Amino acid sequence: MKIAITGSSGFVGTRLTQYLMDYNHRITGIDAVPAGDHFKEDQFHFIQADTTQPGEWQQALTQVDAVVNLTGKNIFHLWNKKYKEQIYNTRILTTRNIVAALKMNQNITLVSTSAAGFYGDRGEEILDESKTSGDDFLARVCMDWEKEANAAAWP
Repeated sequence: MKIAITGSSGFVGTRLTQYLMDYNHRITGIDAVPAGDHFKEDQFHFIQADTTQPGEWQQALTQVDAVVNLTGKNIFHLWNKKYKEQIYNTRILTTRNIVAALKMNQNITLVSTSAAGFYGDRGEEILDESKTSGDDFLARVCMDWEKEANAAAWP
């Protein structure tokens, strides 16, 4: 399969890329951060891009069988106003741009991450998908993020 991974240079992205290449999948990595040179060139193509902005990187998404969306600023950082905006925008705007690109070819599978932050701080409560969302910053990010990804579900 040909698979595009946004956020391919991150913690999960680098491991997923290697795992998929071990099974002979061809990967197009898309990230703002350079991928380095630890992937085989014949199976790996890298595009450096700001995925919060529409651009040429979106064309690569129309040439694959699946897209895995792992993009998002690391939440383990000081959350000032500017950084919270980056947490939000890297997830929401990137996902919106991915979905816009995929609408050009509806035969592509999208796998998009979300987070347990959807539920907010619930202490020791046991949570599953039947529980309602929280109302803090991360919960709002997750709700908006999932809404953008769900726009890829065509009737």
